[in-house]
Amino acid sequence: MLKPQFNKLLTRQDFYTGLVAMSVGAVGLLDIVYGNWRPGPGLGPHAFPQLAYVTLICAGAVIMIEALFGKSDEFPENLRAIVSTGIGLVAVGMGMFWLIGKLGLGVSVVITLIGASFLLTRDPLKHWPSTIVVPVVATAVIWLLFVKLINVPLPRGMFF
Repeated sequence: MLKPQFNKLLTRQDFYTGLVAMSVGAVGLLDIVYGNWRPGPGLGPHAFPQLAYVTLICAGAVIMIEALFGKSDEFPENLRAIVSTGIGLVAVGMGMFWLIGKLGLGVSVVITLIGASFLLTRDPLKHWPSTIVVPVVATAVIWLLFVKLINVPLPRGMFF
């Protein structure tokens, strides 16, 4: 059983990443409530910013909790690996924008997430549920949220 590591918490970079993510989400929600921007009634395209800010707060909380239990990665030692991974992620992201018009958003997002998962996982085929299944499920959730829940049409292509 993992125990919280409060003494090392402030030295972990993931703690601050989670704190910033939660802060941005909280400021965004406060701007919606007290700022000049007012959402419309019910669910629809205007509900997306609220959903995005709540998701950002939840993601920040998960990152901070994992840092608390010592699950954050150590600082990388190989600068070449960091740079090549960064270049690969930018290329995958640019490829997504090229593919959206040809294959549609759904297929493009699946391909992009699988490509990013392969770049960020040490042994991608050994961890196939997280590199293949999770991107497919995440794309289905994105489609469900946009098309069915908030009625925002997504770009269509040859397949979807």
